[in-house]
Amino acid sequence: MDRNNAAVNWLLEDSNPAIKYRSLKELFGEKANNQDVVTYVNSFLPKGWKETKGLWFTYYLNAIAECGLTGEDMSIPKGKALLLIENEAFGFGCGDFMLLRAMIMLGYHNEPLIIEQLNQLNSKQLPDGGFLCLRRLEKLNYTPKSCVKSNNWALLLCSECKKRGISLTITNNLLNYYWEHNLFYKKSDLSELILNARGGWRTIDTFHPFEVMRVGLHNIVEAFCALGYGNDNRLLDAWNLMNCKKNEKGQYLLEGTLTKSYLPKERIGRPSKWVTFYSLLAQKNMENNK
Repeated sequence: MDRNNAAVNWLLEDSNPAIKYRSLKELFGEKANNQDVVTYVNSFLPKGWKETKGLWFTYYLNAIAECGLTGEDMSIPKGKALLLIENEAFGFGCGDFMLLRAMIMLGYHNEPLIIEQLNQLNSKQLPDGGFLCLRRLEKLNYTPKSCVKSNNWALLLCSECKKRGISLTITNNLLNYYWEHNLFYKKSDLSELILNARGGWRTIDTFHPFEVMRVGLHNIVEAFCALGYGNDNRLLDAWNLMNCKKNEKGQYLLEGTLTKSYLPKERIGRPSKWVTFYSLLAQKNMENNK
């Protein structure tokens, strides 16, 4: 990747230490000091976040992971995070996959409980290649369709595992689910979005940061690229959508965000460093797989 690229230089500015750190490491493979990132994360995480329960604890774990830090960097109470998986009856839903991905990014992939959950994935995969929360599945007396919200998070989990050399047997069947849906559309009508919310909140929009039920276009595309499909013709429409989000400087615009964010908020309609970083990372992985 061209170090003189205007968008890249923008990512390497000091205004967002996490983006600078991850860009140096993941776009250029350079060693970088993370102490500024630790200070940055401590500046926006609320006091007492380690005592937070439920979903918001998962969000804070994801904030740390997204900033490129490990659990050791932030003295995360690993036991509490593992208990969250164990005590809340891991149900293979969107929030469960989100937590599992964060734990892997934070460096806990060798924990027995994490390995156990990864090993169970194959037995929970539905015939269409996707997943559905066990809390819903156990109430049904027939085999249902999977839930795209869970599937999006399963996809991001597969991507992060691939980056770390962890092989998941669910990946190919899950990818077939996306190919059959032209990534974002109903199988019965490939012109109708599966998740058709208001503009900025759809899967075809650059929504950031992600939440349990919503993942932005840039994260989906980056996941496919990390899995080795960046040059696949079936991803061409998604690339075209991504190109529509870019300005003349090569910066990608933010189209939607959380009302209450676990990461410092960026402005809708303005260039987003997070969206740009993931878009450039997707391009790098695409180029590496040519």
